[in-house]
Amino acid sequence: MWARAVVLIMLVSILIGVATYALIYFAFPSESPGRGYGGGTLRYAWAPFVAVPVSFSIGLLAYLALFPEIKQEQPVETELQLEQQTLEAVKRVLKDDERKIVELMMSSGGKMLQRDIARQSGFGRVKTHRILYRLSTRGIVVAEKHYNTYQITLADWLFPQKE
Repeated sequence: MWARAVVLIMLVSILIGVATYALIYFAFPSESPGRGYGGGTLRYAWAPFVAVPVSFSIGLLAYLALFPEIKQEQPVETELQLEQQTLEAVKRVLKDDERKIVELMMSSGGKMLQRDIARQSGFGRVKTHRILYRLSTRGIVVAEKHYNTYQITLADWLFPQKE
């Protein structure tokens, strides 16, 4: 699409330059007798009207040859790729113990009981509770009461494979 527009602009500018030169060459007489010295239009004075569009077109062709990315369409990122980038960005800013719990929950499908998280992560109950509290205040996990423990669920915006 861009390449077509660029080529069209280039052709239009060349046509304008050639038409201007032809109009000047045939419509205005050059130094004709009877007008005195300098009375006629100098044909070389109109050269910029031709040189500018032609040099613009040559520069445009050189740019297209040197930088072909203008011809190629940019790849469209899929929704899954964007969600994975979001997940990686969140993981980069988490502390090590928080990252460990989030990765543990991701490997188990995004839902776990708090007591299972404590058991599988190797953290104590209190430390697990504090980590989950920090994660829930930031909106990364959601805790729901489940009998005498909590069911911890990863946030919808964070976990793309969640059912």
